[in-house]
Amino acid sequence: MKILSVNKFFWNKGGSETVFFNEKALLEKDGHTVIPFSMKSDENFDSPYSRYFVEYIDYSSPSLLAKIKNASKIIYSFDAKDKMRELLKVDSPDVAHFHIFQHQISPSVFNPLRQHGVPILLTLHDLKPMCPNYTMYTKAQVCEKCKGGKFYNAILNKCTKNSGFGSTINALEMYFHKAMGYYQQVDKFIAVSRFYLEKMVEFGFPREKLVYLPNAVNADKFTKARSVSDYALYFGRLSEEKGVQTFIEAASHNPSVNHKIVGTGPSLELLENFIKNNKVKNVEILGFKSGEDLKKLIREALVVVVPSVWFENCPMTILESFASSRPVIGADIGGITELINHEYDGFLFKPNDALQLSNYISYFHDNPDSANLFGERGRSKVKEEFNEKVHLEKLLEVYTSLKRS
Repeated sequence: MKILSVNKFFWNKGGSETVFFNEKALLEKDGHTVIPFSMKSDENFDSPYSRYFVEYIDYSSPSLLAKIKNASKIIYSFDAKDKMRELLKVDSPDVAHFHIFQHQISPSVFNPLRQHGVPILLTLHDLKPMCPNYTMYTKAQVCEKCKGGKFYNAILNKCTKNSGFGSTINALEMYFHKAMGYYQQVDKFIAVSRFYLEKMVEFGFPREKLVYLPNAVNADKFTKARSVSDYALYFGRLSEEKGVQTFIEAASHNPSVNHKIVGTGPSLELLENFIKNNKVKNVEILGFKSGEDLKKLIREALVVVVPSVWFENCPMTILESFASSRPVIGADIGGITELINHEYDGFLFKPNDALQLSNYISYFHDNPDSANLFGERGRSKVKEEFNEKVHLEKLLEVYTSLKRS
């Protein structure tokens, strides 16, 4: 089978890229052809198809002219449409599988695919089909005001980086895409959490177009630690919706327990100042880590914490931690609730409740044998329920159901 796999980044930027590249590797190992379609970047991996990638777009440019020029690409990218047409002249995929593609690529590529009779599949890594800013989180709280197509709320609340301009563009983007029926052109949506599946139905998407297929992990690539340290670990993006400040506040309640933060992001300076101003001595920010360095930090942690305050989906952080035989304490919100069996392989705490989180961390600190037991249960779960073999089989079933006869 020949699969056109679409993602705006062609390097390991985050969790959605991990899924994108993992699926690509699984499919190719199984004998299928994967054709990537992405955006050009100096950080990209090599690909013989890179000549068809869209031109690099820098949305962080301070230039007003650049902002206006780039804003039109968010709504409709002629470059992406033309590049897709060029690609389809030389290759005929059986299915087009989209991951994160909005803004840099846009749904403008749907038309060429439709003209060539290529079915369209979209994995829901975020809430973009329903929410202008992807997250349903703004002004330090969960927000669903755009439900029913009321996207003007994004402007009123300045939901995109507290920018009136950016929020207006994203609201216009949503209105245009809805008017053109782009998301209605998607043949099937893959929801990697049951929470997202039900949220899509709640927002008016047909249930028959949705299929549940969670992320997967190869537990054999994550070895167990020979000796576990005494620190609680957060790893991931440092941004407001991730709730990292709650993790730091919990540390202040547990001065005898070390807390380590791995990652970078827009909240880094704010978090550093919070640690300094509140004189929290038992938190260390280690910066970005990857590969074996990150795996070592995970497997040697006492416990991994996922303190998110937004509707998380199916975080790879949880699956990778379980694969490393470490227990996870997660906020009781979104898809996190589906992955952690409370008091069996981890704990669930009320979002933003630093005291409750600290109590659970303290429990594992006082009972390291329980931490190891919970971690072993988590590893067994991912090997049985979230393994790559089952994931590939179900993914191919979805492809086959859409494949042109």
